[in-house]
Amino acid sequence: MDAQQVSRLTARWIAALPGEDSTVISGLGVQPLLAMLAEVADEPVHTELAEAAGGRYAGLLQAPELRMALGLWTRPEIELQAGVDRFLPPEVRGTLTDAAALDAWVAEQTGGLLKHLPVELTPEVLLVLASALALKTEWELPFNEYPRGDQRWLSRVDVDLDTLQVYETGTGPLTVVTVRGVGEFDVRLVVGDGGRASVLTAALELDGGAASGTDVLAAERSAPGVEVIESMSPTPTVILSLPYFEIDAEHDLLEHPDVFGLTAAADQNAGHFPGLSPQPLAIDQARQAVMARFSATGFEAATVTAMAMAAGSALMPNGKALYVSLERPFGFVAVHRPTGVPVVAGWVNYS
Repeated sequence: MDAQQVSRLTARWIAALPGEDSTVISGLGVQPLLAMLAEVADEPVHTELAEAAGGRYAGLLQAPELRMALGLWTRPEIELQAGVDRFLPPEVRGTLTDAAALDAWVAEQTGGLLKHLPVELTPEVLLVLASALALKTEWELPFNEYPRGDQRWLSRVDVDLDTLQVYETGTGPLTVVTVRGVGEFDVRLVVGDGGRASVLTAALELDGGAASGTDVLAAERSAPGVEVIESMSPTPTVILSLPYFEIDAEHDLLEHPDVFGLTAAADQNAGHFPGLSPQPLAIDQARQAVMARFSATGFEAATVTAMAMAAGSALMPNGKALYVSLERPFGFVAVHRPTGVPVVAGWVNYS
């Protein structure tokens, strides 16, 4: 699985979405399907899908906290080509019967985080190809949770200043705070002076050259969402404060067919996938349902731990801290640390 392929697809998708509302997408959930279909398609569909996928099908990302699965269902009369086995072996294939069977597969593969397949099984549907993924990770350093108005708010203090990095991008400075998971996944919280598309696109294209939290504190420099404050601890820290968030979204990929290489594939005047089936087939629906949950204990974790701490006496400030309060719209990207592959990316806007 190539991180740049998934990042580019995710960035193009983010740029195509209208508005500034909270949302979440998974380019990783789409890219394997595009790459597989490209290899069984004729022209011009093959070229369009291959360019959108960014490369050939390279299997699914494997990691202890991430579950990825593929499924293929066909009506009994639809014959499959023998070459389909190299992508979709018989054990992941089934007969297209009713929505309940496919919904049960979704619930099983996502651990109940999602309940329904987002396509409609109309009489015209002959074949359904789907991917599912579920990521659950716990934080190395959990948050405290407390009420703030009508919201649940999360806060923690981290002595590792370099969890905060400030990048200079083409659209201005970008603050990135990395919340590390106990395994192979982190969530990057990103704040910039632009809107959803510019901030998340910049976050998906990061390279070296960032100023570390140590540098920011030493220079007492400003950065989006960051304030240098006096602290009661002599040890420099990063104080991170943000709302608990849980976002559900559903996307129609055919609203942006150029992003996914689906323009020609959706032309139902001809078949486009001779390597998949001798039956002429065209794309009828292409949708994604996705959710993300950032809690006190982890990402996509159902358990919430609430802790409240207060000083036992009135201490005087004797140090400095970097205070990051995400009270403005911000982005997030869940990343596989060893490869850099983004699993989901999203935007939180409670304004």
